[in-house]
Amino acid sequence: MNVRLDGVVLQSLVALFVKGFGAVAAFLMNLVLARTLGVEQSGYFFLGFTVVTFLAAVTRCGFDDVILRHTAAARSQGDTQAVRQLFFRGAGVTLVVSGCVALALWLASDDLARRVFNKPEFGPVLAAIAPGVVTMAVLWLLAQSFQGLGRVSSAIIAMNVAANMVLVLIVWGTGVSTGEQAALAYSLGSVLVLAGFLMFWYRSVRGTASNAHYDTSLRTMLESAWPLWIVLLMNQLIQWTGQFVGGAYLQPEEIAQLAVAQRTALLVSFILMAVNMVVAPRFAALHAVGDLPALRKMALTAVRLMALGATPVVAVMLVFPEFLMGLFGAGFTGGSPLLQVLALGQFVNVLTGSVGYLLSMSGHERDLRNTLLLVAPVSVAITFILVPLYGALGAAISTALAVGAQNLLAVYWVKRRLGFNTLAVWRSNVRSPRP
Repeated sequence: MNVRLDGVVLQSLVALFVKGFGAVAAFLMNLVLARTLGVEQSGYFFLGFTVVTFLAAVTRCGFDDVILRHTAAARSQGDTQAVRQLFFRGAGVTLVVSGCVALALWLASDDLARRVFNKPEFGPVLAAIAPGVVTMAVLWLLAQSFQGLGRVSSAIIAMNVAANMVLVLIVWGTGVSTGEQAALAYSLGSVLVLAGFLMFWYRSVRGTASNAHYDTSLRTMLESAWPLWIVLLMNQLIQWTGQFVGGAYLQPEEIAQLAVAQRTALLVSFILMAVNMVVAPRFAALHAVGDLPALRKMALTAVRLMALGATPVVAVMLVFPEFLMGLFGAGFTGGSPLLQVLALGQFVNVLTGSVGYLLSMSGHERDLRNTLLLVAPVSVAITFILVPLYGALGAAISTALAVGAQNLLAVYWVKRRLGFNTLAVWRSNVRSPRP
């Protein structure tokens, strides 16, 4: 297969622009909420948003990469009917599971707030944001289908832009002043966003099946989804355990500082996410035809693009953390060291490249799963040690260490399975992979 690297670069730049808009939208949402609600009420909202983000990821049941991978393959065969079936089957399971979890979260919100997080005032926020579990889960799968179809911009807007901007407009337009009101605004706004994108997606996939008859059985999807679900669960634990443990040990002000610092640090990895939107389906296609040299060339080109874009962003966060955190209000400047630590962790994430997608798109989901099964429990244990000792800084350190460790181990598996090292961007040879 001939790889058009110039096309990859161009599409990556387009995706980077759109993803950059998404990063700005997320940053604007955090900024507006922090300055509007204040440090205490925004702390409650951000903690509730983290809970919903975690549960929405878990209740997608591992169908994220399954829908992306198989949609890209079905699209290459011209089987539009298969594309529809892939989404409907994955979303159907996710809708049932996420709906049950959202209901349980709503019913148990007060008990969770008192007994788990030791914050009775957090209960109404948790109840108000509970429907977001369903909308966020299904909207993410919809974005994966868009990505598999090659509609990168639509995928990014669905995942990172629309719901955030709707929330900002509601907050600005209605005078929201508490965490509970902001949580309710997010739940209502995300329903409207999901409905709009569902209609747009359905118009995009109208057509008939081809003679390829791509396999879209639920059994086949579940076989791939199971190891990916474990990967997803472990990934979410690594990403959000710091905030969960902090939610039980820290004051709302510290939780808000940690949440804002972590979400600001994630701006570093938006470059990684943007490039991944373009290259992930191509990784699957190249591996399917056995074109390993082209796969390697595309992966290393992506690493160079990501390192080039991320370096100045990290530099600003390391040199001017007080200025960046001060944008959210006077009560947030104390989180400057948190931003520096978390930014370094995300920089390692970017420099290692698209290792997760390289493994999952090439059929090595189990290697990715085993990596995370090792890192996540250790990360949770370290978090429970560091947070009582060092507070929010301990949460930031444990998160950064876990993010770095999981990516460096994934680099090892890519080298072993695919024969090249994503950190060695200067090399031109590819050795034979080992089984």
